[in-house]
Amino acid sequence: MTGSSQKASDAPLAGARIGAFILTVDEEGSARRRHAETEVTALSVPWRFIEGYRKTDPALDKHYSSLMNVLLHKRSLTPGEIAVYAGHRRIWRAFVESGLDYALVLEDDFRVLDRARLLASMRDLTAHPDDWDVVKFFDYRPKTVVASLQIGATTAVAHKYPASGAVAYLIGAQAARALLARRRIFRAIDEDLSHPWEFSIRVWSTEPNTVEEASQNLGGSILEQDRERLRKNRRMLRSLWGNVLQGVKLARSLLYRRKLTERRGRS
Repeated sequence: MTGSSQKASDAPLAGARIGAFILTVDEEGSARRRHAETEVTALSVPWRFIEGYRKTDPALDKHYSSLMNVLLHKRSLTPGEIAVYAGHRRIWRAFVESGLDYALVLEDDFRVLDRARLLASMRDLTAHPDDWDVVKFFDYRPKTVVASLQIGATTAVAHKYPASGAVAYLIGAQAARALLARRRIFRAIDEDLSHPWEFSIRVWSTEPNTVEEASQNLGGSILEQDRERLRKNRRMLRSLWGNVLQGVKLARSLLYRRKLTERRGRS
């Protein structure tokens, strides 16, 4: 991994072609960057910052389809949500171009809760790549667990719907390519991860969380204020259509979970 923002550890994760990519829009030397650098240097993997998009960036227009959003999502996206997703896509492209096999994707407000368990999970997952495509290390208010599997010492679970939050996850190169195949976005990043059947990928989470979101100690969430404004202005017709889409999602998720457990049972 190269670039002026990269600093490599002296002891990278043994046997795995893996790198960490940290999404940020803050300037060098900012509180978020200093926080992220402190956290990531303890993880023993090469890493680099990836400059994201600000919500006022006119380049975001080419990433977002308002028509697809109206047709296939229950609500409009805030400019901040579009910017965050575009930033994750920038990371996926950098990851694919790097030639690495795995990427630890981090947002700059992540905090490691259990370093030993997180590193053990990364070792287990990279040693068994056929069992997963994306594994989240943080879930916000996770739903009911409907499937689980043991990968080494790591417990991976699937929820009724993958919970929100994309602050920290491991992704393989094939899954990154599959996600990038969608030309324009129309949901938030964590909402797309809760529709894994659309990309033919398997999304799991580790239990318990080994990472948390620490935005409250770093100036607050950059998304929540805009989301609250959007909720207040939401229209009835859009809400009714959202209920229809939620029903479709439930049916598709049932089929997805069945295939997930059937595939696991044959392995």
